Amino acid sequence: MSKLSRILITIFISLTVFNCKSQNLILNGSFENYTNIDCTYGGFWNATMPYPYPSVLDNWEAVQSPDYFNRVCPYNSLIPGQFAYQVPANMFGYSQPKTGNAYVGIVVYTYGGYREYFYQNLSSPLIAGHTYCLNYYAIRTDRCQYAIKNIDAYFTPTLPNLTTSFNIPATPQITNQTGFVSDTMQWTQIQGCYTATGGEKFMIIGNFKNNVNTDTLYAGTNNPDPNYPGSQYNYSYYFFDDITLVDQVTVGLNSIADNTDFKLYPNPTTGLINFSDERYSEGDCNVKVLDIFGKELIDEVLNKEIDISAFDKGVYTLLLYKNKQLVVTKKVMKN
Repeated sequence: MSKLSRILITIFISLTVFNCKSQNLILNGSFENYTNIDCTYGGFWNATMPYPYPSVLDNWEAVQSPDYFNRVCPYNSLIPGQFAYQVPANMFGYSQPKTGNAYVGIVVYTYGGYREYFYQNLSSPLIAGHTYCLNYYAIRTDRCQYAIKNIDAYFTPTLPNLTTSFNIPATPQITNQTGFVSDTMQWTQIQGCYTATGGEKFMIIGNFKNNVNTDTLYAGTNNPDPNYPGSQYNYSYYFFDDITLVDQVTVGLNSIADNTDFKLYPNPTTGLINFSDERYSEGDCNVKVLDIFGKELIDEVLNKEIDISAFDKGVYTLLLYKNKQLVVTKKVMKN
């Protein structure tokens, strides 16, 4: 191999790696980057500085008073008047990050209707007709006694009224399909895909339902705070981590139509997908399963069923090839 060929291959690999890493349209999606962190008040702003408070969490903004937690913060003793924004133990309980050293937390339900949100001004507006897939993780804090279903995301070209301390009355395009997010030990994956109308440049995460329309579940707690007995934690509070947004055009899935007449069931599924379509026989067809980022998870000869029970909950793309030609693509929901 010539020296020029080696140089060209190196450049190609570097560009490929760069493009793969740059597919996430969310900046600071794991909340690792911050400026002048405030471990005393734990907010998105440094409340010890003159107003308007300087931003603490890079690339993110707050509605009301979300909290920022990081391993660099010292652990406090949780006595009245003191707050703890350490990781993994803090004033809301105990949780390791999904990845890295940090996560954010918001109130998503209270008896009085109070809500918190966090949002980002995307680096560029969404493109009309492009399908974008969002993926993020949430975990219920173990000192809060209520779980909810409504942990959703909203894309908008202009910001709604953000001065309200109640729910933002918007219709989120990405809605949690996993049921009640009650787990306090494992992070719950929430994902969904959305075809943009064009111009959406803000993404907001939280509960957009009022109390009447919020699905709640009393889950209790095995870790009550001795300094705040009684009903102090009778609300719903979640940590969030690892947020990604991918334009499906960049992974080659947006241009493939979904064949609604292809017979597979059940959909949604808890694991097994069954095929029943006489147009496609076993042996001469091959099936692939991709995640929302286009990563190939399965590539095998078509059988009567395919097992995706080992995968996380979410949306997957099934591709069916006959004689090496792509003939079917289907979106499959794993519950």
